Amino acid sequence: MVTSMASDARTSFSVPTSMLAASARRGSQETSKAGDAYRRLKAMIVSLELQPASLLDEADLAARLGVGLTPVRHALRRLAWENLVVILPRRGKIVADLNAADLAKIFELRVELEGLAAGLAARRAGVAELTALDELMRRTETALDDAPHDHRLLISLDHELHELLARAAHNEMLAGTLDWLFSHVLRLWNVSLHRVPGLENAVRDHLGIAEAVREGDADTARRRMEAHVQGFQDAFSRIRPL
Repeated sequence: MVTSMASDARTSFSVPTSMLAASARRGSQETSKAGDAYRRLKAMIVSLELQPASLLDEADLAARLGVGLTPVRHALRRLAWENLVVILPRRGKIVADLNAADLAKIFELRVELEGLAAGLAARRAGVAELTALDELMRRTETALDDAPHDHRLLISLDHELHELLARAAHNEMLAGTLDWLFSHVLRLWNVSLHRVPGLENAVRDHLGIAEAVREGDADTARRRMEAHVQGFQDAFSRIRPL
């Protein structure tokens, strides 16, 4: 009996139980049908293919995605946890509406956390990440030189920079939080982008941020990133409310 209990104890403690292990297990599930449904539905919400405050029909979504109801339900529960879907008891599910007050709070978080990510990236980025950063800056400079500017491309480049620096920070929890916040901001951009002035100048900020990261100057990288995100928030605050 003692031997059996000791064996059981060793077995239980050999199973990874940390927060990072849980995150890794979630990542391994991304290839599942539910993971695929989650990614595709999230993209549809962020791109506004599924409009804010619109009612979600599970059967219709399953047909559009070519999957069964179970993966769709799993995906919607996950999106509800991320505040992109609202589950109304006995009434169904809707795409979360855009709320100016909520988005202001998201920007407050992003100023701090994006700055933190840039500072950590300046300290921790490896050769492969710095090479990817150089390639991204070459594409950014080309996009900025083109006229007229492709605003959708500029936003895509902005997204790439933030994702790259989050990875280069080598903090999975920080990267996950930033990805969640950015999903909400992307929805706002897709609604209001055509009304926001100065996008080209905001994307030009990337060049200075990347320079600080390459030089390993964490304080400058953090300060420039904070100013970059704050500049976007100020631009949105000057347009008509949602």
